Amino acid sequence: MRECYYARSANVLGEKETLEHHAQRAGKLCGEFLKPIGYTEIGAILGGLHDFGKASERFAEVLEGKRVHVNHAYPGAALVYWQYGQKKTARMLATVIAAHHSCLDGNCIMSLKELMQGTGAGYDEEGNLFSLFGMAEMKEALDAFQRENPRLMGIKIPKSLPDEEDGVADMLLARFLLSALADADYSASAEHFQPDYLKTHTGPALNPDDALEHLLLIRAEKQKLSKSSPILNALRDRLFEDCLRAAELPPGLYTLTAPTGLGKTLSLLAFAAKHCIRYRQMRRIILILPYLAIMEQNVRDYRRILPELLESHSAAVLDERARLLAERWDAPCIITTNVGFFEPLFSARPTDCRHLHQLAGSVIVLDEAQSLPPDLLEATLRTVNLLCAQYGCTVVFSTATQPSFQHLPGLEWKPTEIVPNPDRLFQATRRVTYDWRMEEQVSYRQIAEELISHRQGCVIVNLRAHAEKLFCILEEIVSDAESDGIFYLTSDLCGAHRIKVLEEIKKRLAEGRLCYLVASQCIEAGVDLDFPIIYRALAPLESIIQAAGRCNRNGDSADGQVIVFLPAEERLYPPGGYYQRAALCVKTLASRHPIDCFDLKHMEEYYEILYSNGDGDKEKLKKALEDRDYRKVQEAYKLIESKGVQVIVPWKEEMKLFDSLEEEYRKNGLTRDLIRRARPLTVSSFAEDKVKECCIPLFFRTYGRESEVQTDWYLLGNPDCYHEKLGLHFGVLEIFDGIF
Repeated sequence: MRECYYARSANVLGEKETLEHHAQRAGKLCGEFLKPIGYTEIGAILGGLHDFGKASERFAEVLEGKRVHVNHAYPGAALVYWQYGQKKTARMLATVIAAHHSCLDGNCIMSLKELMQGTGAGYDEEGNLFSLFGMAEMKEALDAFQRENPRLMGIKIPKSLPDEEDGVADMLLARFLLSALADADYSASAEHFQPDYLKTHTGPALNPDDALEHLLLIRAEKQKLSKSSPILNALRDRLFEDCLRAAELPPGLYTLTAPTGLGKTLSLLAFAAKHCIRYRQMRRIILILPYLAIMEQNVRDYRRILPELLESHSAAVLDERARLLAERWDAPCIITTNVGFFEPLFSARPTDCRHLHQLAGSVIVLDEAQSLPPDLLEATLRTVNLLCAQYGCTVVFSTATQPSFQHLPGLEWKPTEIVPNPDRLFQATRRVTYDWRMEEQVSYRQIAEELISHRQGCVIVNLRAHAEKLFCILEEIVSDAESDGIFYLTSDLCGAHRIKVLEEIKKRLAEGRLCYLVASQCIEAGVDLDFPIIYRALAPLESIIQAAGRCNRNGDSADGQVIVFLPAEERLYPPGGYYQRAALCVKTLASRHPIDCFDLKHMEEYYEILYSNGDGDKEKLKKALEDRDYRKVQEAYKLIESKGVQVIVPWKEEMKLFDSLEEEYRKNGLTRDLIRRARPLTVSSFAEDKVKECCIPLFFRTYGRESEVQTDWYLLGNPDCYHEKLGLHFGVLEIFDGIF
């Protein structure tokens, strides 16, 4: 037995961190992080005992460079399991501690018993040697640990953790505990090398009073510049006031059901700010948007209201300060995507879970609630209920097409609606008429010829191949003199290009110039476009209504027109069964009676048909939750099954940026900073075979040499493969086999 055990090697001052200091600091931080959910003492135990396994000769040799591949987490987990009795609370704390450098594993208890008894191989499943093994070594280490940390060993558990029969609730609590422990452990360790670590990685407290004041000023500016009809502006005012009134209600689960074009973006933020003023325990505002296209449009307004806004999503361009805050999600307001918010709530990895404890006491606004994947709904919504009931959150589901989740079998869903009479609001905003053409299929040439009989119009289709086909037909039949008025908008365009196209479309629409847009679903939610006529290929009803939100948006004309048609194509829908099944539910609804998209009873009837014909959550996820298998839950819970490969493209208007990225890669290989800077020029492509044929694979570099591990990042070396209107496009080019 050594006189003193250390947790960390020497810093720049030559000082090692003692195990005693690290245990006490991690215990203090972990307790603070869990205070908002009432588990301060639990946090002190987790943080204080998690590194017990470092009180060993084997780990001391790791710090001395004599040994590698030593597991010090399991002995700490075994100590907690042994110390606090073999009950639910002890099992969960042991599971969390065992995972703080690996993954949550509900079956680790058997390994902990073997470790204490000294039976088995003495290694974990990855071949790492346990730092302590057998009761004799555990007791010797405990004597040393108690001598240095008498206060830590005396902590009593004031209350047992809830014995949840529900796997979703049980596993969510484990992730919150792991979050606090991972953050406390990492932060305490970092302070040894950087004493001001927490100061640089912690944002200011939320000031909801200032946020609401700024919001009211920006809203007043927008009202002055508004060209919308007085009736529409009056409805926007009513929605805003409804949100402010509802903000006085107690924390909990809410819905906001309102037509598109009524300014939900600012109204929701007003609700959140006022709610935080009314309930001062609310610590931050989290805004969840489903699509990066919406993010690009709204962040500028949000940042004027909340200057300390933190973007946490794949396309975020972060400065150094924001990058540090993003590690811990410690900021007064965070904007993220569905993927960025929900997937960590089902992850097994401490790196993914690290920020979850920051969610407690948050106002969480989910915009475009209809975008949640249908085969993950039950687990997702049960988790949302738990965030409200057990973690002090207020959650708002906002959309013009509010799903009737109460029709999902076995789910309790009882939100409070913010709008007192949403039906009246929808009836008052009849800005479009619908023409349902679902009896016979129509060719895209017919659609194109009908479109050009109007001066401005938009066609939204289900597949990018369809969009390209229609765009080419339009270019063929529109005169050369007017071809600059034809636009194409899909995810094949990089972010910077997409923004430029949207700006040009808005300008032409405002000036009354010829403007035809062919687009995929990427423009259906939150994109502020206003066409007099929209053609929409048959799709789920929520998609059709969202598309209609781009028609007569400001109420400028007596009536906009939305034409729903069935394309004369063999393949009509994206892969996966939901989209086709939901589109067929529209046909079923239409067979019962004419569809009125402004009647919320019709929307509820559609969802009732849809959910009654569905299979619920995917079987793989159901089984993993039933078995409480954290790793399989993580594998099954994917909002996007395939994210494709990432291609950095040479868009002609940003060639200076592209060239600098190319040069940076030459020097340093693929780096996180390069990925961050490349986001405006990045396209996610599912044409992986073509990408591999025509693009240059990018590699991370270690010790001056390129790694042999393939990444999902590529660089498009041939500018001809990036079309000025179609974006990333391989169809007409020879394979590029040069090197840069």
